[in-house]
Amino acid sequence: MRRRLLSGVGVALLIAVCGPAPKTSEPRAAPSFDLPDLNGGRVSLESLEGKVLVVDFWATWCGPCIQEIPEYADFWRRNQARGIEVLGIVMDSGPPDDIMEFVREYKIPYRQLLGDDDTAAAFGVNQGYPTTFVIDGEGMIRTKLLGSPPTKFEKLQETVDAALQG
Repeated sequence: MRRRLLSGVGVALLIAVCGPAPKTSEPRAAPSFDLPDLNGGRVSLESLEGKVLVVDFWATWCGPCIQEIPEYADFWRRNQARGIEVLGIVMDSGPPDDIMEFVREYKIPYRQLLGDDDTAAAFGVNQGYPTTFVIDGEGMIRTKLLGSPPTKFEKLQETVDAALQG
């Protein structure tokens, strides 16, 4: 009897721990940033005011990040004419020349910024890469996506579409 009770408690705990991820909380203001891009310029949140942004924190050594590159390129191509800005924020990946070589090799068409620990901390990127945010035209974070789930780009498209509608 005691064994069944312990088994039941164990199963209940496992279900609680391995259940679906919690829903994203209410929208919050995106933290301000001002980062160098790989082309020698700088990009700030303020310079993109009014645009819907997809901001992806990633690294060149991150397997799931690399696998997403073709999907991000397609997403960017489908949405750029609609005014959607896709920004990669490259983290922990070496000197800019090495990153630029990687971007050329993988033919990444959307803008890449050189990230720093302060920006990652301000966004709450603390569970690994990739971590992706959608920021609406008013500077509010609409969603935060961790990792590379199979429905990621569907969720990104839904969130971007909703953000464009207001």
